[in-house]
Amino acid sequence: MITVSHDASPAGFTLLEVLVALLLLTGACLAVAELLVLAAHTLERSRTAAVATALAAQKVEQLRALAWAYDVDGVPFDEIGLLPAGSLAADVGGFVDYSDESGTLVGGGPPPSVRAAFVRRWSVEQDPGVGPPSSLVIRVVVLHRGQPGPGGPAWIELVRMIAVRARRPS
Repeated sequence: MITVSHDASPAGFTLLEVLVALLLLTGACLAVAELLVLAAHTLERSRTAAVATALAAQKVEQLRALAWAYDVDGVPFDEIGLLPAGSLAADVGGFVDYSDESGTLVGGGPPPSVRAAFVRRWSVEQDPGVGPPSSLVIRVVVLHRGQPGPGGPAWIELVRMIAVRARRPS
């Protein structure tokens, strides 16, 4: 006579346990995917801000390197063209240039190139509160191409730098 025992322990998982485990795993995978998308967007914004900051710093250093001094006889000389702060609000020839997404120059005057991702504008003004001009105020603004609108792309200001340069004997 053979006896059969019905008290044997289960050797696997039930269908309900497998479905719950799959549901939890799917939720975890979706959360990780969302986190990766958010990280990619943050990385792109960070890269764009870094390029814009480098473009602004480069232009400030270029303008600060130009001659603006007195000669040995005390006569002022300069290589810097002055333009008021209004050049920061609109593209003014000689005080604007355009760069692509990597920061490579793609044009130097209005209108912007279709490849332009950044607009860099600058102004150089004499300090208004000083008798004979002895200092310059250098302002640089970098804008990035935003979402296209009815009148073309919207330009979003990312960086604004201000520097002061004193006139000194050379």
